[in-house]
Amino acid sequence: MTEKQNQETADQKLVGLLAQFEDPGSLVRACNEARESGYNKIDAYSPFPVHGIDPALGIPRTILPFFVLIIGLTGCAVGLGMQYYANAGDWSPLFPGYNFMISGKPFFSLPANIPVTFEIVILSSAIATFLGMWALNRLPRLANPLHRISRFKRVTNDKFFLLIETKDPQFKREETESQLSQWGASVVEEVNEDLTDQQLPSWLQLAGLMTALILLIPPVLIFRAEGMTSRKPRLHVVPDMDWQEKYKTQTLAPNLGDEQHPNFLFVDGRAMQEPIPGTIARGDLYTDSEYFRGIKSGTESFATISTAGVHTGLQDAAHQDDSHQDEAAKDKPAEPAKDDPAAAPEPDWVTQFPANVHVNQALLERGQRRFNIYCSVCHGYAGNGDGLVNARAMALAASGQAQWTAAKSLNDPETKKNPVGRIFDTISNGRGTMGPYKSQIPVEDRWAIVAYVRALQGTGIKPTTMTKAVEKAVAE
Repeated sequence: MTEKQNQETADQKLVGLLAQFEDPGSLVRACNEARESGYNKIDAYSPFPVHGIDPALGIPRTILPFFVLIIGLTGCAVGLGMQYYANAGDWSPLFPGYNFMISGKPFFSLPANIPVTFEIVILSSAIATFLGMWALNRLPRLANPLHRISRFKRVTNDKFFLLIETKDPQFKREETESQLSQWGASVVEEVNEDLTDQQLPSWLQLAGLMTALILLIPPVLIFRAEGMTSRKPRLHVVPDMDWQEKYKTQTLAPNLGDEQHPNFLFVDGRAMQEPIPGTIARGDLYTDSEYFRGIKSGTESFATISTAGVHTGLQDAAHQDDSHQDEAAKDKPAEPAKDDPAAAPEPDWVTQFPANVHVNQALLERGQRRFNIYCSVCHGYAGNGDGLVNARAMALAASGQAQWTAAKSLNDPETKKNPVGRIFDTISNGRGTMGPYKSQIPVEDRWAIVAYVRALQGTGIKPTTMTKAVEKAVAE
């Protein structure tokens, strides 16, 4: 049965023949017949995916993945090239790069530039996928002639259709219609394209023009305001993001009231408060005084626990500030104040290593490595006070260019008398002009250093076997 409702006229063009089928099996068989007959400009439509329809139509594998791969690799090369040119290139006088040496770092480092390159690859690949899909599917289209056929509306419900286009070299009006009927089509209908559908409606053209003019207003206003001055504050679309009440460290707290009646959260008006005296942060109450402070258990007071062994963040910051003072102020012997803890009686230091510190070869080797990292620069590898930093500073002090307090020799007889607890406390909290290392060295590593210092001094502990590095250090 054939229906010829839309005859080709001067304003219409025959696009092809549309055949209707009643079930998906009939559609797949018709597609196979059409492909085997030599048709290649064919397409099938169904209300749901039909298994086997792609090979039946002879649809080749899409080239979209290869297109996306090429664009992604290009984006990778462009991203790396842009960053290399910006950071390591200065050969262009028009747009020179910024090859500025920072702390001896290389001008270009691949790991540092991977994040930006990754983002460019992802962005370029996503855009290529989106635009490539549109281009390969010949989108967008202003109109589709199939939408003018009322019967075709059932393609979203319960009918199946096969379209053979007139562009196909095998297409012959009468012969193709006969073949479709032989392949099981219940209805064969002409598909004509109305040439007027290719023209945009006049109202749509006007709306597009008005939209384009409206979109030009913001950049014009921005360009106009760029070269102007104004006494008015700038426009804030979301002012809460510009003037939000918040507390910043080392600043005044925001005034929630007004100038006449200030309303601060704290009485002193500061945003940052010191910890309440005697308080200890959760998880920092180290009850093992011998292990964490080097003081015999039962002899320290609560104040000693909270100050000598557990420094707060503000106290640690104060120690850091002391360690960064200028050389002249730093190297002058400080007179102990009356309230200075150093002037107070010495605590009852432990003279033996705590029970949970197992002095063995591994601990000594660990202590040697930590000592070489943190201590040898001043005290020397053998603990004689002849480290490179100390030697250089003493040379400058001898010529009057600096003031420096010589690093102590760990092999000095008086220094050897110090109990292990006092050595541990010196490493932790500093002493004299030596700064604290508690924030840099864990407790177990501090005890490892103490064990290694004792090995260097040849007192307190004498391991039966020592590494060659330890033996060499002791020999020197």
